[in-house]
Formats: sequence, structure tokens, C-alpha cells
Amino acid sequence: MRFNPFQPNKIVNPGMFVGRLDEILKIERYLYQAKLGNPQNFFIEGERGIGKSSLLHYVSLIAKGRIAIPDGHRFNFLLIAADAGGVSKQTDLVRAIARELKSVLAKSQAVKESLKGVFNFLTDWEILGVRYHKDKEAFDPDEAKDLLVDQLVEVADDQSLGYDGVIILLDEADAPSSDAGLGEFLKTVSERLVRRGCDKVAFGLAGLPIAIPKMRESHESSPRMFTILHLAPLEVEERKQAIRIGIEVANEKNEQKVTITEGALASLAELSEGYPHFVQQFSYSAFEVSTDDVLDEDDVKTGAYEENGAIEQLGKKYFSEAYFGKINSDDYRKVLNSMARYSDSWVSRKQLIHDTRLKESTINNALQSLKQKNIILVDESRQGFYRLPTKSFAAWINALRSVDPNEAVSAEPRIRGL
Repeated sequence: MRFNPFQPNKIVNPGMFVGRLDEILKIERYLYQAKLGNPQNFFIEGERGIGKSSLLHYVSLIAKGRIAIPDGHRFNFLLIAADAGGVSKQTDLVRAIARELKSVLAKSQAVKESLKGVFNFLTDWEILGVRYHKDKEAFDPDEAKDLLVDQLVEVADDQSLGYDGVIILLDEADAPSSDAGLGEFLKTVSERLVRRGCDKVAFGLAGLPIAIPKMRESHESSPRMFTILHLAPLEVEERKQAIRIGIEVANEKNEQKVTITEGALASLAELSEGYPHFVQQFSYSAFEVSTDDVLDEDDVKTGAYEENGAIEQLGKKYFSEAYFGKINSDDYRKVLNSMARYSDSWVSRKQLIHDTRLKESTINNALQSLKQKNIILVDESRQGFYRLPTKSFAAWINALRSVDPNEAVSAEPRIRGL
């Protein structure tokens, strides 16, 4: 038994966080502006597995002063970190933020005493709003937002606490439906804070790109509140750095020291295609199957394709339903395989016919079926152009096909049954 340092099923800890330097530097500037009374809101967007939650967690440590910025300064914001996963209406958002605010205040007796009125109010409010009225609105949404604003203003304006301000981080911003009114909530709360003269509260969100149009549906101008930071896949050297750090962590904790070959390092970097979750999953699986002190390319291949290995795990979490569950034709999967070579770029029908060598009628049927099942996207501006919905889907398909064709074929029946 030995410690496996790679973390595919949780937020990456700060010691193994790599890349995103540009985004981090920008957010540090936004936090500095918030400290000076010029709050800058930001939205971290990207595909599943791209590291949004890990970056948001890293930002929370900067905001709380656990990590210093490059000039050595440490912020001291009161941090409210919530998620929108279970939100179906605006009062759910109010409750999520108020509940976290109450929890943060309770952790410091000095703050709790200084803001005793706020804490007592939040305690009573939560009982009324949640415990006794789980399925009913205890407050009108507008009244609930006003009451929340009152508490935020009191916390942010109390200079005796020594806080730089209040930062509200909201993960899974894509989860609520348009009817939940996330955009309207954020816009109206921000405006009411401004009207109250409170300039020390900033919002930071993370979610899939679909969150922006959802917010716009509830309030047309709400996306304008945010600077949008789009997360792209990690560069090759950043992927390798993440793996090397993992090996270093393993060697600090395990008696048996491990090295990794350049070939294995290159294979893991290529298989992951820059998705941090993929880097962690492929590396975790390779580390698990390795039985000696050298992690090599055979370990990478075995870890990818063994039962419950990396390909199967990523498929269960993200892709198998689209690739296997909704498709009964190998020819249709052949079309997806061909499209994956172009990542999420547009591919012409003519090119797919050339690449797959399938009959034109088969291609037409495949494209029609895949479009109807929302597995591929159609270019509305050009006839006959299609693409996969995300780079990560393409990366998984490429990984499924690339390590060893024979292993991939033997693994498919098992993955198909997920």
C-alpha cells in the first residue's frame, strides 16, 4: 500500500495547483480594487474538468490571506463561499448566502460578538425561512434580498472588524434554470448595495459557459456585471509540471521512492489534452497499477484501459451516455471519432465523408441522428458544417482510441455497458 498523490475526485489542493497564472493575477487585481472600494466582479467559465472549482478554491485562499500575492501582501476579506447546485428560486440563493454568512460569523467569537445583531437575525431568519417552511416562501423574494443586503452592508461597513470587504464566491453558476433568476438576483443585489453606499462587496462566480445566457434571460444586462475569464486547457509543460509535483508529493509520503519516465510523462500529458481533471485521473490510474519504483508507458496504458481505469471513470462521469448509450451504430461512432480529430472546430460534411470512407447516405443519416440527440452542434451560418460540443468530449474520444487500438476495442463492451 502506498499514498497516491493524484486527486481526480476532489478539488486540487493548493500545493498541486499549476497554471492559470494570468487568471490569478487578474483576480488579485480585482480583489485589490474591491479593497479600495471599487469592487470588480468576475466569472470563471469553462468546460467540465477544466479546473473551475479548483481555481475558485485557490482564489478563496488568496481572499482570506492564506496565500500572499506576489508583492507579499495578504488580503483579509470576509469570504462567503456557496454553490448554486440546489437553487431553484431566488430565495434559495438568499438562504445559501445567508447560511454561509452565519457560519462564517460563528467561527470567530470576536466577530460574532461585534456583529451580534446580524448573527442573531440570521439565526432567527434561517429558522423561519428553512426549518419551518421548507417548501414555502417565508419571504417575498424582494423582501428577502433587501434583508440580505441589510446584513451585508452592516458587515462590510464595520471597520472595527478589520476586513478588506466581503467576497461572495458562487460555484456551479450554470446549475440553476433560467427561471431561478440568478442574473436578476445578482443585478438587483449589486444595485441595492450601491444605493446603500456599500462599495466593499464583490461577487466571483464559476460555471459552464451556458450560465451566461441563462443569466441574460432573467436580466438582460446582468452579464455586464462581470469580467469573464475563460479557462483553456493547460499547456503541455503545465500538464507535466502537475504530474511532477504529484510524484514529488508521493516521494515525501512514501518510503518507496518513485520516478517517472519521459515517455510516461509525455503520454499522460497527451492523453489529458490539458484538462486538469483528466491529468489527475490518468495519473492516478497509472500510479495505482504501477508495482515498481518506475512509472512507465505500460503503466499509463494499463491504468487507462483496465477495468475501472481512467477511460472508464471519465466515461462514467461525463461521456459514455452520449457516445454509447444514445448510439447503436458503430458507423455513427466512427463519425464522432473523425470529428474528435478536429477537437471542437467546425468540420464539413465533405471532410467527414473523406475521412471516414463511409457512404454519403450513411454520413447523412449519422449527422441527422447525432444532431437530433444533441450530441453534435450544427453551424447555423453555414450549411453542412458540424462540431462536437466541447473539447473535453473530443479529448475523451481521442484518448479512448489512441493508446492501443486493440485494448480500446476490448474495453469498449465494458464501457458501453456503463
